[in-house]
Amino acid sequence: MVIAAPVVATLGVVFLYGVLRPTHRGPSATFWNRGREALLPGLDRLARKLRVGYAAYELEQREYAGRIGASVETVDELLAARGFERMPLSAWKTLPDGRSEAGSWARREGLLADRQLHVMLFRTGDGATDLYVHDEFNAYHPRHAAKHYHAVDYDPQAGYCQLQTLLGEYLESVEPDSTTNEAAGPPGEDMNGPTDDGGRINT
Repeated sequence: MVIAAPVVATLGVVFLYGVLRPTHRGPSATFWNRGREALLPGLDRLARKLRVGYAAYELEQREYAGRIGASVETVDELLAARGFERMPLSAWKTLPDGRSEAGSWARREGLLADRQLHVMLFRTGDGATDLYVHDEFNAYHPRHAAKHYHAVDYDPQAGYCQLQTLLGEYLESVEPDSTTNEAAGPPGEDMNGPTDDGGRINT
């Protein structure tokens, strides 16, 4: 993955920013989520079977940032207005209660900035939106793509603080719908479980 990640990042930048229109990175581009949901879980099963990486995983409780009492579609618009863009180059995220993500967004200071703020949206049973977040290396920067994939300096707390600055007036600090189980992050490179030494993979 150390070699593949920069190649994927470069292709992603060329396609998303050199070929497609800006609207393909905005709220109306809901096709990204449908395509990722159709493709990535199967790709993840294959990658894990071959022991070459991952393409989907279950989020950790520590990434929960709060909820906004509005639909995912409304939160999409809100994020776009704060400088976020759709994040198609991202692993498929789920929660312990079985919910799958309904939106993936990232905010960067520039296309090739060192880091990005990644926000993932999940629908709640009452029509609101749960937000999960982390700060991480920029997935689109070829020099940082491998570090992004392997979660080097991955930081949910820094992500939470940034999101509070951007959306604090909308965020409600409540427990997420999923509270009965601790979420398991993606496996380390040995495919046996999470690690605490920087080997944990994430995106």
